[in-house]
Amino acid sequence: MADFGFVGSAYEAPSIYQDAQECINFRPEIDPMKPQGSRGVVALYPTPGLTNVVTLQTAQTVRGMRAISGQDYLVAVCGPYVYVMGADFTATIIGQLNSSTGQVGITDNGINVYIVDGTYRYTWRISNPNSAVFEGTISGTTLTVTSVLSGTITAGQALFGVGIANQTVIVSGSGSTWTLNQSNTIGTTIRMNSATVAAVITASIATTTLTVTAVASGTLFVGQTITGSTVTSKTIITALGSGTVISQVIAAGGTGYAVNENITVLGGVFGSSPATYTVTTIGAGGVVTGLTRTFSGQYTSVPVNNVSTSSDGAGTGLTLTLTFGTGTGNTGNYVINNSQTVSSRTMYALNFSELPSTDGAFEGASSVDIVDNYFIYNRPHTQQYAASDLLSPITYSLSFASKFTGPDDLVSLIVDHGQIYLLGEKTSEVWADVGTFPFPFQRIPGASSQHGIAAEFSVARFGNSFAYVSRNDRGQAVIVQMNGYFPQRISTHAVENTLVNQDISDAVAYTYQLEGHECYVVSFPSLNLTWVYDGSTQMWHKWLWCDNQNNFKRHRSNCSAFFQGQVLVGDYENGQIYRLDPNNYTDNGQHIRRVRRCPHLVADFQRQYFDELQIQFQPGVGLQGIETLPLGNNDIGINPQAMLRWSNDGGSTWSNEHWAGIGKVGKYQNRIIWRRLGQARDRIYEVVVTDPIKAVIVSANLKASVGEN
Repeated sequence: MADFGFVGSAYEAPSIYQDAQECINFRPEIDPMKPQGSRGVVALYPTPGLTNVVTLQTAQTVRGMRAISGQDYLVAVCGPYVYVMGADFTATIIGQLNSSTGQVGITDNGINVYIVDGTYRYTWRISNPNSAVFEGTISGTTLTVTSVLSGTITAGQALFGVGIANQTVIVSGSGSTWTLNQSNTIGTTIRMNSATVAAVITASIATTTLTVTAVASGTLFVGQTITGSTVTSKTIITALGSGTVISQVIAAGGTGYAVNENITVLGGVFGSSPATYTVTTIGAGGVVTGLTRTFSGQYTSVPVNNVSTSSDGAGTGLTLTLTFGTGTGNTGNYVINNSQTVSSRTMYALNFSELPSTDGAFEGASSVDIVDNYFIYNRPHTQQYAASDLLSPITYSLSFASKFTGPDDLVSLIVDHGQIYLLGEKTSEVWADVGTFPFPFQRIPGASSQHGIAAEFSVARFGNSFAYVSRNDRGQAVIVQMNGYFPQRISTHAVENTLVNQDISDAVAYTYQLEGHECYVVSFPSLNLTWVYDGSTQMWHKWLWCDNQNNFKRHRSNCSAFFQGQVLVGDYENGQIYRLDPNNYTDNGQHIRRVRRCPHLVADFQRQYFDELQIQFQPGVGLQGIETLPLGNNDIGINPQAMLRWSNDGGSTWSNEHWAGIGKVGKYQNRIIWRRLGQARDRIYEVVVTDPIKAVIVSANLKASVGEN
C-alpha cells in the first residue's frame, strides 16, 4: 500500500473519528515534476529553526519590527524602547514609548519612521543612531562614564539607555564626567549610547513661534522635538516658517459669523492647503473677535495683506493681517505646538518625538501604513482615520474621515495596490487618493464588503494582497485572503475548528518567504497555537515551540522583518531577534518536536493485519560524533530516531512508542522499518522526530492484508 496518505497537511476534524491528521513542525512540499499518484509527489520538510541574531537589552516582548526603506536600518520596539540596528546588528536605543506591552505599528516614508502603540503616536527622523556606546552611571545631572566601547562622546549628543528619560542631552563635560540637561538616576552601571542631536541652536520662543537666531550645527525639520532650559516638555516643530503663517491680526471682523465656523484664507499659491482657522469668539452682529489657527498653510507665494477669507457658515467680510515665518531649516521663525515664553538660549532639536495631543484631529492610533507619501492611521474604538501632511509626520487638524459602510468601528487598516482598505468589526471598505482638501481620500463605490476583522493584528501582506482573521455579523474565525475588493476563504474547517468559541482577538500575524514558499503565520496567544498557511502549496501546518516537558506552545515569533537578506522574527517574551534558518533544526538550541499523524486506515471495517510499515526518511542525516553510553546531551542527533505509535480506536488511545533509527551520518541506504504491527479495524499511525536533523519524509509504504470477518 504505497503512499496511503501518510504524507500530508494538518487536518483534524471536529470528530477525530472522521479525520485526526496532524502536521506539526513539518511543512508539505509539492514536486510539480512528478505525476499525480506517484511516490513523493508531496513530501514533508522540517520547518525553519531559530538562530539568534541579537538580544535586546530589555528582555521583553519584541512588539514590532520594520526594515527602513533602503535597508540601511532595522527598527524594533522591545518593551518601551525603540531600537535601531545597522548591518552589524548592533542595537542602539533611539527613543522610548509611553507603553511597554501590546503590538505596535511601524512604517516609514524614507525620511521619517512613524510608530503607533494604541494610545500615542511617535516619529523618528531617520539619522545615524549611534555616535558612541559606553557604560556608566547617572546621579542627578552628572553622567559618570566607566568605559567607552566605541565612538566618541561629545557635548550636543542625545543620551539613551534603559531607565534614561526621553529628551536627555549631554550639554557639557569631558573624559569620564559629563553634565546632562535633566536629572536621571541610574545607580548601577548600564550600557548607554549617544547620538548627535539634529541641531544645536540659539533661539527664543514667544507663544507658538520659535525664533532661531543662530544654528551651531545641524538642520531643523518638521516633527523634531525642541528641548532646552525651561522649554516645555514635548515641544515640537509643527511647520517650517517659510511660507507658513506664524501669527495673525483681525483687520476686519465681518458680520454674521458663529462660533466654531471654519475659515479658509484666500489668495496666494499653496501646496496641499491654505491657512485655516476656527472662530472661537464673536461680538454683536456676529463680528469675529477671536480665532484659533487650525493649519498654518504651505505657501510658495504668500497672499497679500489684508487677506480675504471664506467661511463654511453664513459669515462674510472677515479679513486678516498675516505674518509669515522665514525658517527653512536654519535661522528664522518656526511654528511649534506648545504656547510659551522662553528668552534666548541654547536649545537642541531631537530626532525622536512623541507627537502631541494637538496634532491632527485625535491623539492615538493602533494601525499605521503609508500611501502616496501620506502616513495614514486609525483612531481606536471609533470609525475615524486620518492622514498626515504630504512627506511629513504632522497632521492637519481637519485631515480625517470616517468609515461609513456600516455602524461598526474601524479596527485596522492596510494599504494595498495604492488603496486604503479599512477593516471594521463586521464590514470593510476601500478608499483611494483623489487629491481633495482637507482630506485627500474618498471611498470607492462598490468596494465595500460584509466581512470585518476579528483580530486587529492578524492582518499581514500575503501574495499579491493580504490575509487576516475575519468576522462578520454571522460569525468569526474564518481566515481569508483579499481578492480584489472581496475576501476569499483560505482556512479549512480543521483550522476553524480549533478557533470555535475561543478568544481570538489577540491573534498576531506576519508573512515570510523562504525557498520560494510564502507563508502566512498567525499565532493565537490565548490558545498557545500557531497556524501557518503556505501559499505555494495551499496547505496548512502547525508551527509550535516545545518546552522541556514536551508541551506544545505557540511559536516564539511575534513579528517579522526582512533585513540584510534575512527573514528576522522577534520573540514574544525575551527580547531576542532570530533569523529563520532552514539549516538550524532547533529553536535557538531548544529541541523541536516534529509530528506527523496519518489518516485513518479502514477497509470496510474488516480486520486488517499489519505486517510492515516503512517510512522513507532522507537517510544518512545523523550528526557527526561518537555515541557514548549512557547517552548524554552531546549524543543527540548522532544516531537520530523516529518514534512510532499507533491507535486502534480512531485516535482515542495510543500504543507505546517504538523507536527506529533514521540513519547515522553517511548511511545513505538506511531503511527505517517497523514489523509485526498487529491488527485493527481502524488504525492511525503517528511518527515523531526530536533529533536536530534534516528530518525529511518523502513517502511511506505499508504492507497489510484484510481479513474476512
